[in-house]
Amino acid sequence: MGSNTFSPSALQVVLSRISYFRRIWEFRDLFLVFVWREFSVRYKHTLIGAAWAVIQPLSMMLLFTFVFSFVLKMKVSNYPYAVFFYSGLLPWMFFDSAIKYSVPSFTAHYGLITKIYFPREIIPFSCISVAVVDFLISFVVYLFLLLFFDIPLTVNIFYLLPLLFCMILFIASASLILACLNVFYRDVRLAINFIMQLWFFATPVFYSTTQIKGTLKYVLYLNPMTFFIEGFRSCTLYGQPVDLGTLTLFTVLTFTALLITLKLFVRVERLFADVL
Repeated sequence: MGSNTFSPSALQVVLSRISYFRRIWEFRDLFLVFVWREFSVRYKHTLIGAAWAVIQPLSMMLLFTFVFSFVLKMKVSNYPYAVFFYSGLLPWMFFDSAIKYSVPSFTAHYGLITKIYFPREIIPFSCISVAVVDFLISFVVYLFLLLFFDIPLTVNIFYLLPLLFCMILFIASASLILACLNVFYRDVRLAINFIMQLWFFATPVFYSTTQIKGTLKYVLYLNPMTFFIEGFRSCTLYGQPVDLGTLTLFTVLTFTALLITLKLFVRVERLFADVL
């Protein structure tokens, strides 16, 4: 599929040697087609298209800012609440969007799955890729917010790259597991919205971890999204580095989880045609 015209980088060569990633690498052109199709379908017949990726988080930011700053008059941090909330909402919406669109992805493409062969995992992974695009669009708005409130960026913003890489590994594992379960148990698709709503309130998006005291704070850190959101705020809003030890541990764990998930998925996907 045009692989002779593409010169892979050293990293791509390493990844292509891993059997589970080689499956995706060999069908990379089809993967890009899925990404483009997913992006097009998501914003098809809309007046403003991808601008919805900006409008949704901005509208939530305005709502929560009004409630916490003007109605409840609560001070959550030393930063303007609008920026504080938006800095937590961005990684959360990336996670939320990727999960919600990935869960029904296999059942939505049952026609292709039952007729032709291709690595099935590229379907939910394409949904994650579109969520990445939406995140990047919203991140540009976040940079303008930082500029508007005169909050300087530091060199520690580069910690965002390994942090996002680790987060993508986590999302890929979770999405693949949930999408797989949804093939056999359609309750997953129905339950996921409720679960994500509960997860939102259990994540420090609109409040700070410093407001949580005692044992509950330790419970809060059992939530992986707490690490990602706190890390995002540290390197972009607070101008502080992300703890390298914790980041390294999370990266190793999420990468290992993804490899295990892919290994199990290769065995389970053979049953898709019969169930779908």
